[in-house]
Amino acid sequence: MEKIKLAVSKRETKTPNQLRRDGFIPGTLYGAGVESECIQVCAKEFSRLPQAAYSHMLELDYAGTPVNAIIRQVQRKSTSDSVVTVELYRVNLDKKISVTVPLKFVGVCPAIQAGGVAVENFQEAELECLPGEIPDFVEVDMSMIETVESAIHFGQLKLSPSIKILNPHDEIIVKVIAPKAAPTP
Repeated sequence: MEKIKLAVSKRETKTPNQLRRDGFIPGTLYGAGVESECIQVCAKEFSRLPQAAYSHMLELDYAGTPVNAIIRQVQRKSTSDSVVTVELYRVNLDKKISVTVPLKFVGVCPAIQAGGVAVENFQEAELECLPGEIPDFVEVDMSMIETVESAIHFGQLKLSPSIKILNPHDEIIVKVIAPKAAPTP
């Protein structure tokens, strides 16, 4: 996937509420072995980020210097869903990091075709990998479930050997169960 770019700048000496009124989101840029810095991001530009930006590496333009980072936390206002603050983590391209990546359910499931109902327990997986190897998603092959009451566990996912799944390997991602009968009148 192509790197997602975002321009950030050093935070002005205004209060966070003044920054928000001026169209900026206050934030923090931090990382291992470096001092944290107060930054600001254009709210309009941040709102245009694709959903993939939340689980992939960003290339920040910080005062003309490219900085590799990932979004660690986005705090939103509960009443309006507007972004209040953002935390960006500066990554070292040579060190593994832990990230959350969405699961993508693919394939035709014989157990569902036979009348079973899929119950998804997870929509994301926790992975540990190098920043340059973060996948867009992790595929869950539904064709592996051939009978009702069968399931797919995290240990059954097929990934590159350099990517480690942090979720417990015996945890169930998806299970196909028998449909419940409607009560008789």
